Amino acid sequence: MKKLRSLLDFVAEKISILLFGITIVLVVWQVVARYVFSKPIPWTETLAKYLFVWLVLVNAAYIFGKREHMCIGYFKERMPAKLQLVLEFVIELMILGFALCILTVGGWAALKVGIPQRDAALTISMGYVYAALPLSGILTTLYTVCNIADKVKALKGGERS
Repeated sequence: MKKLRSLLDFVAEKISILLFGITIVLVVWQVVARYVFSKPIPWTETLAKYLFVWLVLVNAAYIFGKREHMCIGYFKERMPAKLQLVLEFVIELMILGFALCILTVGGWAALKVGIPQRDAALTISMGYVYAALPLSGILTTLYTVCNIADKVKALKGGERS
């Protein structure tokens, strides 16, 4: 599972860096074009929005994989250790269910609906935008499987992860 996690981290990090870099260049160019040259370029704003959607969804999966998502541990920390472990498994299973049902299956359905639709500013298929959903779902699913495997391994070894 370490190799899979490393591969997922590598892919998510590289995609994020690329998307963030392109977004920064687009936004800076948009500002320069509007305020320095007085000739705004409308498609840069639209593309930056779509890239930001991709960036958020890829990084959401990455954050789940790193277990750095927002967590309010007030109640969990007051539970006995075994109950905490059960709660952690339930949480991972809920994330897995969400990633599979909503992001992957729902995202695939949105992608299929969006393929024939065209964006007015960019004239690209909206399927490209909606493809971020199933990709995020697949990444989150794989990360969650790794997280569950880590917890099972820790259980067998008698340690907490």
